[in-house]
Amino acid sequence: MNDDINSFQKRFRAVVSKDIVKVYNEKTSIAVDSSISFDSEKEEFTSIDYFVSSIVSEIILTMMKVAKKKHVILQDIEAKASVDIDNPMYLLNVIGFEDESKIKKIDVDVYFFSFLENDELDEFLKEVLGRTLIYNSLKNLININFKTVL
Repeated sequence: MNDDINSFQKRFRAVVSKDIVKVYNEKTSIAVDSSISFDSEKEEFTSIDYFVSSIVSEIILTMMKVAKKKHVILQDIEAKASVDIDNPMYLLNVIGFEDESKIKKIDVDVYFFSFLENDELDEFLKEVLGRTLIYNSLKNLININFKTVL
């Protein structure tokens, strides 16, 4: 018997056309033309941009959802993220760099205003992280700092 309550599967399809990968879900698609770019002028999102965006947006959206459920006021939510990548020259095919590239860590700072304090705030943030799928899947890689603003 298949236990659909404890499992969910999401499917995607990727197609290459003219050096662009289009990734489709059930209803729409995104186009990605590179995994990462070291060009500060590049405007299009790369795979790493989508990846970090998904982490940051999921944390904020989960905060808002948990706050609504608990009738907690959250305001002025903002997040900043930085990614440290080991061996980036390997990605550029630079001769002499043979160690594979990987994400060393992702730092996320989430700023927000709330009337919660001390233990209430700690419990709230613990629940937020507990309900955040991507964070839970990668928590050994992601460092999240919550910072309340006045």
